[in-house]
Amino acid sequence: MLSLSNDAIAFAQEKQSPLCIDTPYKVSNCCFDVTECPAVRLGEPRDPAGYARQTISGITVFVPNDFPDDKPMVIKTRSLLGFRQLVIDGWKLV
Repeated sequence: MLSLSNDAIAFAQEKQSPLCIDTPYKVSNCCFDVTECPAVRLGEPRDPAGYARQTISGITVFVPNDFPDDKPMVIKTRSLLGFRQLVIDGWKLV
């Protein structure tokens, strides 16, 4: 289950842009599998065939087809040196 925080909604509205979650990178080993937290960016995906278009809180979000939806996750903003970026809160590596 994916949702947007109020600051992420305001950021997307300010930029007048949809959000896109990049495809998660998977690392497989003989003993374990780890999936890194994907990046979230403004804009549309380069290859829209691998994405589902969803509307969450009035914002268009492009979500990869293989994105896990069994845990609650929130897209929010994080500030570093005055620059804002979008991140996913609630992602589990394993």
